[in-house]
Amino acid sequence: MRRILAGLLATAAAGTAWAQQPVLEPKLAEVQPAKYTPALCPIKAGNKKVERGLDLLKKSFETKTPAEKTAALEEAKQSLTGAITQEAQDKNSAAWYYLARVYLQQGDVGGIDSAFAKAQAITPSCEIDINQYRQNNWALLANAGLELQKKGDVEGALRLFRHASRLFHGLPHVLSNMGVLYANSNQNDSAAVYFGKALEIAEKDTALKEDRNATALNLALMYQRLEKHKEAIAVLHKYLAWDPKNADARKALSQSFRGAGMADSASALDNAMVEEMSKTNLDSLDTQDLMAVGVAAFNAQRYKEAATAFGKAITRNPYSRDAIYNLANSYLAMSDHQKLVETATKLVELEPMNEDALRLLGQGQKGLKQDDAVLKTAEKLVGLLVTIDITSFQLGKTSARLIGTATGRSPTDAQGKPIKPGPVALVIEFLTSSGSVVDTKEVSVPQLAPGATHQLSVEAKGEGIQAWRYKAK
Repeated sequence: MRRILAGLLATAAAGTAWAQQPVLEPKLAEVQPAKYTPALCPIKAGNKKVERGLDLLKKSFETKTPAEKTAALEEAKQSLTGAITQEAQDKNSAAWYYLARVYLQQGDVGGIDSAFAKAQAITPSCEIDINQYRQNNWALLANAGLELQKKGDVEGALRLFRHASRLFHGLPHVLSNMGVLYANSNQNDSAAVYFGKALEIAEKDTALKEDRNATALNLALMYQRLEKHKEAIAVLHKYLAWDPKNADARKALSQSFRGAGMADSASALDNAMVEEMSKTNLDSLDTQDLMAVGVAAFNAQRYKEAATAFGKAITRNPYSRDAIYNLANSYLAMSDHQKLVETATKLVELEPMNEDALRLLGQGQKGLKQDDAVLKTAEKLVGLLVTIDITSFQLGKTSARLIGTATGRSPTDAQGKPIKPGPVALVIEFLTSSGSVVDTKEVSVPQLAPGATHQLSVEAKGEGIQAWRYKAK
């Protein structure tokens, strides 16, 4: 979701760690243990400056004030780097190992990474000890980042996640979470980069199947957002080799087939999905699979079957915007104008400032020759100051996030006279499947020129959120 790797740091060259501009992370220094722990691998100082550096490192754990600690660590760093640069200790793994430990106390992420890498290269038997330091501090930074994320500090969370991923590369979770944060910010390029890195790690460990699968679907979704359908197809083929019947992956593959101009492949997959599901009791499927069946049937131009699937999904959640929207389009394709009006009316109740919703309602009314109703709907449509498109609705156990875009229009009255544009205030309600309001948020949309856009992002708190609706304040 960005053009460059948002701050990912290249590994510093191992023999020049002390010469690099420090990559300091205060949080890392804060979470270090209070007591010194000896090295758990076979290293020996073997040099007076290295011994001096080790003594000062130990002393830093015993100091009484922060200033004394800072001074001891800085002197330790100077002694160790002096040994490496002035006394030919660049092949002494102890010098690098203890330098890395000093950097840990100072919170210098780049120094930790490069010094530990050099120590391990010289003495491979230190790998277990070094990896323990790397992974433990990776986890500490990751948890601190999650706390910032919960508080809404996305930039702070991303900073900690970047530093964590610099220290340890053996698990995908931090990288995947970075992908989610970038995806939620519509920075799709960056999200794809981090989901790709996370997937590469997860594929190497059979214990990470769930992480692997979720990350692969997220990566495919980012490729779809970027219109990179060939890349999405490659990822989805890989996914379906792991989970051949997954409805979400098959639906996504059909979409990318169409996006890549492979309509025959998309139709064959859609028909295969519908044929398989026609032999299944739809009531036995979960709601996501019902939606996937409906989309596949719609794409295969089997609109009656699509309507049946979407209708069952609505029975479970009468306020599901996606199910209602898809059902309305199914009725439009079948020219069932009466049911189209009934369904589109519900849709407009959920999102009254969406052009597509109003057009669907108007088309149904036109098909029923309800001329007065058509004029009223048209008047609402042309009078919209902005059109609002909700692009993402993400659900958690006790939270939900709604993301969308407001686009400026050239509003007029029924006679075509321009209406003066202005800001718009929205009241957004987050609902249970029974329609109970769990949380309410107010959002302001500034005055927008025709075609200008404004991004919306709203987070709600509470259990049981399954749907949303909004209205002008």
